[in-house]
Amino acid sequence: MKLQFLGTAASEGIPNPFCKCDICQKTRIQKGKNIRTRSSVIIDDILQIDFAPEFSYQVMRDNIDVTKIKDLLFTHTHPDHFNVGDLFSRMVDYGFNIDHPLSVYGNDIAINGCLNVLPGYSPERFVFNLLVPYQTVTSSAGYRITPLLANHAKWEFCYIYLIEKDGKTVLHGHDSGYFPELTWQWLKASGKKIDLAVFECTYGYKQNDRTNNHMSIETVIAAQKRMLDDAIFDSSTQLITSHHSHSSGFMHDQLVEIFEPYHIQVAYDGLIKTI
Repeated sequence: MKLQFLGTAASEGIPNPFCKCDICQKTRIQKGKNIRTRSSVIIDDILQIDFAPEFSYQVMRDNIDVTKIKDLLFTHTHPDHFNVGDLFSRMVDYGFNIDHPLSVYGNDIAINGCLNVLPGYSPERFVFNLLVPYQTVTSSAGYRITPLLANHAKWEFCYIYLIEKDGKTVLHGHDSGYFPELTWQWLKASGKKIDLAVFECTYGYKQNDRTNNHMSIETVIAAQKRMLDDAIFDSSTQLITSHHSHSSGFMHDQLVEIFEPYHIQVAYDGLIKTI
């Protein structure tokens, strides 16, 4: 599998246009890997997770042909992940020479939100699929996808995703704080070998290794330890952090230094990882 990180920021982006904190001011000067757009990932050029407000910019920046994408997974409906209005550009009479429908997957709020924004959609362009927690489905592109409950918003089922294909397994683990116990139990009982995991790290140091809503630096490290203790990870599992916020108080290189002793990589916009 190939993972391409379109964006690696939390909801404000870095720099936050309305912020003059030290991180945002330094980022405006240093640029490079410190500039972060809102989070989204593409796998193997054909499966996308979440749809950021900067989507059009992201795919132009990285020269990605998004007409190849067959599956779109929504983790939840916060606006930094659910920029569903841009999907109107894929409707008949707006996008041309598209030869397959986009299969969209998510919770009930996400699917209904799509249907509200795309009235009169053509089945030649969209197929909508409601996901139930812990129930595995096979996507149109041939991935086995299991939505696992996240520890995030209280008013909807927010999902992290276990994604399997061709003997490789990826765990896309955000938005979520320390995972719900049901999710830990499912991962342990499943016996799945995870090759690569993406955890979010919105918070900096919180003096709390089981944060809710989002992960702190300590929560990422504690979650990695439990994954290893429960044999969900092994010594070859790659762990990458994403969904970073300016409020964490750290630039990209500082985050790299913090996580390096734990063999955890810090993602940046445009990063490509292959497993």
